[in-house]
Amino acid sequence: MNFQFGAAGFFAFLLALVRASAWLTFVPPFSTAAVPAIVKFGLAAALSLTVSAQFAATSGAGSLTTGEFVGDIVVQGATGAALGLITSLLLSALTSAGALTDMSSGLSAAQSFNPFSGTVNPITANTYTLLATTLLFATQGYLLVVKGFLTSFQAIGLTSKGARLLGATLVSDVGFFFLAAVEVAAPVMAAMFLAYVALGLLTRAAPQLNVMALGFGINIAIAFVVITACLPLLPGAVSTLVARGVRDGLGVLGISP
Repeated sequence: MNFQFGAAGFFAFLLALVRASAWLTFVPPFSTAAVPAIVKFGLAAALSLTVSAQFAATSGAGSLTTGEFVGDIVVQGATGAALGLITSLLLSALTSAGALTDMSSGLSAAQSFNPFSGTVNPITANTYTLLATTLLFATQGYLLVVKGFLTSFQAIGLTSKGARLLGATLVSDVGFFFLAAVEVAAPVMAAMFLAYVALGLLTRAAPQLNVMALGFGINIAIAFVVITACLPLLPGAVSTLVARGVRDGLGVLGISP
């Protein structure tokens, strides 16, 4: 069996491979340390073949000069990195929400290894990260992320230049990131606030009970109850964050999904 791979198709594949590789470096869940590098390269090559087969005839990649080709490589790398960074920023809101929960409840004293990032984080932060990754696959959110990446070629092709409003979008997404993290952690933080107030009043009314010595265990128990009660809300939060990440990523390129 013989395969014919012309110059235009080859250069189009290389340009698409640069964007896909930069995108996979940042976008979850493919950017995690749990995904082997060879798997990432294979996925990047598969996406690149799909795109290059579609754009090889119209991209004009085969007639580029050396300077133009180098410039297009930089554009493709920056575009892929920007798309992945925006999606990663929003999805990391759940991890930050878990960190806020741990800090307010006292669970931050216990650390566990995160196999996805290869770092040691508080328990709830790791739990939210694992749940978000699981839900990303269970709800087929990863397909929406991949579809958003492939749609980006409609705005910035393999030899097009420029992007729109990247700075404004990043500033908006940073604000949304903090808002989402606080909203997810708000039930536990509110419960911890009320628990601290109740323990303080009880200690004031009956100092001989030494309630504050039991406060650590009580706060952790309340935190577990509230977290368990709020778990059914996580799928909706993940879906909202994925949709926002894809929408803002394409919005930077001037596409309205």
